[in-house]
Amino acid sequence: MEYEEYELEHPGFLVLGLPDTGLVGVISANHLVEALDMREVAGIDVLPLTPPVAVISKGEVRPPLRIFVKDNIMTLTAETPIPPASVHSLSKMIIDYAMKRGVDYVISIVGVASPARINIEKPRVYWIASNEKARKLVEPLSLEGFLNGYLVGPYALILKNAIRARVANLVLLADAYIEFPDPEAAAEVLNVVSKITGKEIDTRKLLEQAEMIRLRLRGLMKQTKQTMSEMGAPSLMYA
Repeated sequence: MEYEEYELEHPGFLVLGLPDTGLVGVISANHLVEALDMREVAGIDVLPLTPPVAVISKGEVRPPLRIFVKDNIMTLTAETPIPPASVHSLSKMIIDYAMKRGVDYVISIVGVASPARINIEKPRVYWIASNEKARKLVEPLSLEGFLNGYLVGPYALILKNAIRARVANLVLLADAYIEFPDPEAAAEVLNVVSKITGKEIDTRKLLEQAEMIRLRLRGLMKQTKQTMSEMGAPSLMYA
């Protein structure tokens, strides 16, 4: 559902913030919307596919997946975990919409469950690229590739659909807590997104409110862990 006509400037980036390990994508996307003062232009609410949830924001009913735009950046946020039965359809829908809107790059923000996260002061950020075009985004940066592990759920199918459709999908993965929302990991990923897009993204407020964010999102974290378990995600390392 599009609420208004809009044009995405080029090169256009679609940043995905779906619930995952440490809610890194959700926290990153929500902060990006606030930091860049993005406007809501569309939403996804296909009743047989999306959760039976009506999101109330500022007194108005909103769909569980919401799309925001500012200049050349589009952000997709999710208020609830994606049901396992909906993952295939929604993943394809996201790539199809990105192509329809002329998006140049899809950036997936993901958490990697790290058992040693409590001992990691600065979470590391890794990458996976769907093609050479996506790979070139990270060539100037000193980031390690994600060489071994699992990508489970919507992000895995979005990556597969992107490869099939020849869409440039860059997956950015950060070390994250298994049990708790991880704003610090989100801040590290957003620093990378800032360099890639050329947009200044101030993460100071995100870090200052880290404990409040952890408390506010603990319910969503619990739901997300349950959903990931239903998808067959390994217990220690998944994204």
